[in-house]
Amino acid sequence: MDFVLEKWKTNYLNDFMEAMEDPHLSDKMCETMPYPMDTAFAVEYIRDRMFNSEEKQMCRAVICEGKVIGGVDVVFGEGVFEKNGEISIWLSKEYRGQGIGSSVIAEVCRRCFEEYDILRIEAHPYSVHKEASAALVHAGFTHEGTIHQGIYKNNTAYDYEIFALLKK
Repeated sequence: MDFVLEKWKTNYLNDFMEAMEDPHLSDKMCETMPYPMDTAFAVEYIRDRMFNSEEKQMCRAVICEGKVIGGVDVVFGEGVFEKNGEISIWLSKEYRGQGIGSSVIAEVCRRCFEEYDILRIEAHPYSVHKEASAALVHAGFTHEGTIHQGIYKNNTAYDYEIFALLKK
């Protein structure tokens, strides 16, 4: 399925709100997302991505069939981590499992390596989120390890994985 990566726009609010109607989506994200989605939070989420200078991060909406079906961010490190980026991605429920996620990951990483002076992009999916790990591997990432009980969310400790893609 074809997709386009675009900078976030205010008119994506309704699509974003619709995508966030999935109660399991926020559970799978390291970022804290309210469920049900709060309009004020959604507006701020989009505004943060619209108005960042892109010096320290690249944020894109994933557009498919004319609507926002997801989002992808790569946040760049500072100090001794200045050559690193950390990627995170989410997709609407009905678009998962179709290869879109791994294609989005590969495309965003390609753009980041071309446009920014970075050497490495990492991802940190929850260990129980096997689909995310599979998408990363399919996009060329290598598994580097497991961090046990490294995430604490909703009164539960979770393990997470470390995946990385190096600039070729």
